[in-house]
Amino acid sequence: MFFCVIKGYIKFSVWANCLKKGYLEVNEIEQNALDFFKDGAYEKAAKLYLQLAVASPDNENYLITAANCYDKIGDKKLALSLYKKALAVNPNSMAALLNISTLYYELKRFEQAGEYARKALEQKEDNFAALMNMGNSLYSRGEYAEALKYYEKLYQMNPNSYNALLNIANTCYSTGQYLRAIEYAQTAIEKRPTSAEPYIIAGNAFIELSKAAEASSMLKKASELAPNSSWLCNSLANLFRKMGNWKQCLHFAWKVFALKGDKVNADDHINFGYLLYEAYDEKQEELAKKYMERWKEAFPDNPIVKHVSCAIGNIQEVDTTDLSYVKGLFDGFASSFDEILKDLDYQVPDLIAEFLKDTLKVKLFKKRQILDLGCGTGLCGAAVKAYFPNEEFYGVDVSEKMLEVAGLKNIYKELYFDDIINFLGDAEEPYHAVIAGDVLTYMGELKTFFRLLIKALKPNGLFCFSVSKNVYNQSDYFLVPSGRFVHSITYVLRLLKYYGFEVLRQEECVLRHEGANDVQGYVILARKEIEVVFE
Repeated sequence: MFFCVIKGYIKFSVWANCLKKGYLEVNEIEQNALDFFKDGAYEKAAKLYLQLAVASPDNENYLITAANCYDKIGDKKLALSLYKKALAVNPNSMAALLNISTLYYELKRFEQAGEYARKALEQKEDNFAALMNMGNSLYSRGEYAEALKYYEKLYQMNPNSYNALLNIANTCYSTGQYLRAIEYAQTAIEKRPTSAEPYIIAGNAFIELSKAAEASSMLKKASELAPNSSWLCNSLANLFRKMGNWKQCLHFAWKVFALKGDKVNADDHINFGYLLYEAYDEKQEELAKKYMERWKEAFPDNPIVKHVSCAIGNIQEVDTTDLSYVKGLFDGFASSFDEILKDLDYQVPDLIAEFLKDTLKVKLFKKRQILDLGCGTGLCGAAVKAYFPNEEFYGVDVSEKMLEVAGLKNIYKELYFDDIINFLGDAEEPYHAVIAGDVLTYMGELKTFFRLLIKALKPNGLFCFSVSKNVYNQSDYFLVPSGRFVHSITYVLRLLKYYGFEVLRQEECVLRHEGANDVQGYVILARKEIEVVFE
């Protein structure tokens, strides 16, 4: 790697010998490197620092400075490699530890960022940068309560720290402590009145407290300071959504795309799609259609845009939900998913557990394998395990953040990050039972799913699942404006029989609430009778 980096310069061995013989002065090279760095010629500076590092292998500072240069020019992979080499030279290098932690955070590898921040804190427990990195990594992983402890320690160390105040305010907002968020945001404003961020946080907190006048005041001030902030535009869109002003809501939500340009991500599309769905649900069909057409025109090849526009426009061109949409949707909800579903009176986990408890008889001294498809945060797994604590549970989900939450609940022997179709296709050892709560709602056509599922079950294996009822028409499956699929019960039962299942029990029930409406559906328990072989 080193030789590739300095191609075109004197080879390391020759350069090192020159230094040793006094032909070139180290101070002169350092000065040249520093001059390059100050002038923004980072690549030239980096090559000189690397040459110095070879000549002085016990000095980690040359490696760190070279890494800084590569970080500046955007080669974060090489920068990370050099920081780690510096740490190998001096395992106690605080600079190396902090830079590695920061770089991992920028790369969105939050667990590793926290790992190196923790190592830095082991050396110096009151290191400000390490505490900040630790808080940031925890916050980004959705561990808000733990993150808050580090931010509060920063504030205790330095009550004048604007960043500590801002992070406490933002974390309090994320944990629903809206009054406290406002308190710290206002203190941050006193420290730095020309920064828009604390006004936005306070405005968002006032929105959640249904104080529209106070929220408007804060966000108006933020717009004077940072009119082109995408965060501000999202906040304004949320404010106008709460006020029922959909014209202004969608105006500011759309403005986010223009401001972010080529940095628009899946979350942006999902948020906008959700607003369009809400506008449609609030009888703003013409307005939603207008922005949907703009959206499709601006992003014609984006699968999320295609899926949501088909759902809202009642266009049946897709037979399954795009994985990036599902992943982004559930990544965003992971930290608050359990509370959200509790508010929706979500019945599926308890119904699946109740269906299984009398059929999957308790057996002593024999662990059976139960697969939880689309396990999410582990709601279905936990409900079933309450009746069968000695069985082995396995979970698979397309959302890494959901899996992180599930992993903290001590339910599963193994968790897998994968699309369930891919997972079933690669399954080697069959399971005694498979559960799937509200998973088929993200698939329209189910033939592929059932064909793979039957192979993943042992003889007489059980499959317990839910489907949403198609109350709209006579189609086998139908994509509704929420972006989910509903199914005809006759279609589901026909496929179960075709692929070798015997239905043991089925029940029509309310699965959950969606807005002011009940979501009707079915919970079905089926047993594998035969494995049908298809060419």
